[in-house]
Order: sequence, then C-alpha cells, then structure tokens
Amino acid sequence: MAVTRTLISVDAVLPSMSRTSKGSGAGEGGSDHRELTLCDTLSCPEPPPEHFVELSILRQCLENAMASELSPYERDIIRLRLGLDDGKTRTAREVAEFCGGVVSQDDVRTTEKKAFKKLRSPNTMHAHTLYSFLDQRDALGTYVNQRYG
Repeated sequence: MAVTRTLISVDAVLPSMSRTSKGSGAGEGGSDHRELTLCDTLSCPEPPPEHFVELSILRQCLENAMASELSPYERDIIRLRLGLDDGKTRTAREVAEFCGGVVSQDDVRTTEKKAFKKLRSPNTMHAHTLYSFLDQRDALGTYVNQRYG
C-alpha cells in the first residue's frame, strides 16, 4: 500500500530551523533570527540563468567586434581556434588540417596573434564593450571553461 504524504510549499518554514546572524550592534538586539524555508535549502548544480544571458551578450559583442575589425580569414581562424561555432577548441595543427593544408601552423598562429591584437586595440569600435566584460571574466570564466574548455 502506497503512503501519501502531504505536499509542502517551498515557502513553508522548516520546523526547528532558523538562521542566526549577528547584528551590527547599532541598536539591534544582539541577533536576528530568520526562519529557514525549504526554498533556502534547495540548490541547483547548473549555473544561474543570468550566466547564460551574460554569456550570450558577451558572445554577441565578440561577434560584432570580429565582424567590424577582422577579415573573413581572421574570423575563421579565431572561430576554429576558440570553438565558437561548435564548442570544440582546436590546436593550430588541427586548424591547418581543417583548412586542407593550404595554411601552415605558423600561418594560423600569426593570423591568430594579429587578430587578437586588432581586437585588443583601444582604437577599435567595440573595444569598450569587450573591456567591460573583463571585470566579469572571473565570474563567467569558470562556466566558460567547464563548457568550452
């Protein structure tokens, strides 16, 4: 025989659990007790939705910068090296092989350096947008490395 349990709201206060935080001492009564809810104890291993939004915005800014600053050849090399299209990063050797041996590994490395130099230049039209994401790099870095690294 199956036992049916009563549903509990995620906003329901958990019995005999409370959060205690010390006050600042500025007229507060010593400690502040807040009741702990089921929602407070739930966790999700996935990154929060705002990470996906930030990553999408960063990707769009990078796409815009690459479109305005780089030649089609340079864009292709960066896309392949960083795995922007399929999520698979490639070595210089793999990029050269992907291009059918028409370019050498040194050509790939030289083109990549030249392209990154163009994108890093403070004179580029999209530099300020890309630089604004540098402050958020650490926050997104872990997720990007897990997904694309």
